Amino acid sequence: MAKLGVFRAATAFCCIMGFHFAGAAPEQKPAQVQTIQVQTELVLVPVIVRRDGKHVGGLNKEGFALLADGKPQDIAVFEEVHAGTPSKAGREGEFTNQAAGTAGAQKLTIVAIDLVNTEPLDQAYLREELVKFLESAAKTGEPFGLVAVTRSGIRVMHDFTTDPGLLAATVRQQPLKPGIKEAAGGTVLDMTPCARSVAGCGGSSNAEGGLRQLEEWNLMMTNQERFEIFRDRSGRVDTLAALQQLAQALRGLPGRKTLVWASSGIQIFGGMNRMFTGEKDLRGGASTSLAGVGEAIDQNAYTFLLLNQANIAVYPLDARHGSNPSFENFEPKLSDAPLTEAHEATRARNKEIIDTFQQIAAVTGGKACFNRTDLANCLKEAVEDSKDYYVLGFYPDQQTRPGWHSISVKLNGPRADLQYRNGFLAAALDPEKSKLTDLQLAMVSPIDYTAVPFRGRFEGSTDKGDKKVVGFALDLPPEAVMLNDDSSHLTLDVVVVVRAARGKEITRLAQRIDRELTPQQKAVIRTQGIHYTNRLELPAGEYGVWFVVRDSIRGRTGSVVTTVNVK
Repeated sequence: MAKLGVFRAATAFCCIMGFHFAGAAPEQKPAQVQTIQVQTELVLVPVIVRRDGKHVGGLNKEGFALLADGKPQDIAVFEEVHAGTPSKAGREGEFTNQAAGTAGAQKLTIVAIDLVNTEPLDQAYLREELVKFLESAAKTGEPFGLVAVTRSGIRVMHDFTTDPGLLAATVRQQPLKPGIKEAAGGTVLDMTPCARSVAGCGGSSNAEGGLRQLEEWNLMMTNQERFEIFRDRSGRVDTLAALQQLAQALRGLPGRKTLVWASSGIQIFGGMNRMFTGEKDLRGGASTSLAGVGEAIDQNAYTFLLLNQANIAVYPLDARHGSNPSFENFEPKLSDAPLTEAHEATRARNKEIIDTFQQIAAVTGGKACFNRTDLANCLKEAVEDSKDYYVLGFYPDQQTRPGWHSISVKLNGPRADLQYRNGFLAAALDPEKSKLTDLQLAMVSPIDYTAVPFRGRFEGSTDKGDKKVVGFALDLPPEAVMLNDDSSHLTLDVVVVVRAARGKEITRLAQRIDRELTPQQKAVIRTQGIHYTNRLELPAGEYGVWFVVRDSIRGRTGSVVTTVNVK
């Protein structure tokens, strides 16, 4: 199983023998009406403060003014952070998603190469720039991770390492993959109506025949456009799912994290500017190009929410190294010059891609790098940003309406350059729908989710016919589950998926623990945590095992991917 090493580290703590669910069935409770909750938990805002390109240190809370929607906020959390590097620790025979030394912020950089939306020529250029950066990067002890965004999800190309040279070697060996457009195939259609007529651009022999041929051409172009809309939407959904998985993997680690997303870009609303179907849709006609936009908008918002909760700053890297829309439509296979509408659609698409880069960077506190031919320098700038910064935190008003709220930060003193995310999302979430998204992605992710920390172990096996009964135990520390003073309700979802080679699912276990706790049980969990045991029935063989635990009241998920050899 490919892993990101920093997520495999663990801190030691005493054995937890608290509230014990020994594979018991959950209590049956009367059906309850599911309410949609607005999340207004503590909002943390990492702020980079520089003057003449250098970090400005020694500032105090009074030196900052923090505003949400233009209204001053009380700064409840304040810290100047000098990020360190994570350490590793673990126990033999155990698996965990906890990291050692989590008391302080950790400096982590992940480079995500988008193989879904990046064309082969762009991938070749991107590879050169990545190698150039990694070969020149000093061995500072800072861990870098390298992942790929594919149609089948996140793929770990290299574990976290403090040796940039190892990553450079991995990038060199990375084969070029077809981008989503190239892999889609299909016939290149001539963009000019006259080329579709029997007489070519000289005109048809009769008006009726020419009109019929023009209608046929229009239908072909409309169908191709519909296909492109579906194709682009598929690439966008794959990308958002990958960003969600990375956010969940880093959410439990303190500090500001850097995610470099290297891509040829996506259109976040899926190609609203089209030659044919797009124009009709925007005028209230057929809904082809708008199909699924509402769903995509929800996924956009949820992705931004997870990235903000994990304090991840996204640095989009435009692998196109400068795009000239004026020449994109010229194709030797076409008999005539492209239509003006085709040029306009290409320019609109290019603008929407750049707008998407800028928007993702702005809402997460990163920087977008586009229309530049020095991507190696963009990477260097992104890495530098996570060394020194301030963290400001505030609690939004409980009456905060759902939706996006602006954030602004000012200095009460000498002028300096500030970099921070421009807002936060108060999300009106249906807990069951967000749970489904989280669990589905966790069950296929090759990297651990860290928002609910736990450690586990296999506890031997016994014979049962031609199978083995394999026991396991999961230990959740007290901080893994939040129990408020005014609430004694516990809701945990536990899912275990066992897969053989090539991803074939062997068995699955799913249990919801939904209980009202007694005062004594609540006190035990707060001091000792939760000890959960269960068992799996498996034939002999070696398997990959996904353990997923979700605190469905707080909407937090933890997972561990490990292996078991059943003999």
